[in-house]
Amino acid sequence: MFCTENLRTLVDVSAVAEPSKDARLDLRLPKDTRALIAEAAALSGASLTDYVLSLVVPAARRDVLESRAIRLFREAWDDFLDILDRPDNADLAALREHAPQWGTSRQ
Repeated sequence: MFCTENLRTLVDVSAVAEPSKDARLDLRLPKDTRALIAEAAALSGASLTDYVLSLVVPAARRDVLESRAIRLFREAWDDFLDILDRPDNADLAALREHAPQWGTSRQ
């Protein structure tokens, strides 16, 4: 869980594994786009692969992390915690005790 003063964030911090070096990603793109990327890689002193990965992997991690995060302002965070701490109401307790039909075997 990550928290800041005015913004509280609940994050599923499942590890995002480093991609292995035995997989390939092939792209179809215009020649001028490839040339532009190759020039930028050369200017940075990186290989084309390292240059592209240095930009794409952090963006992918950010996108995945953002899809797993719940961001709440302090008041909403406190409301969220209050809801979690509430005891079950009668309807919810009855639902929790109910055995689902898919849990019973038919003979």
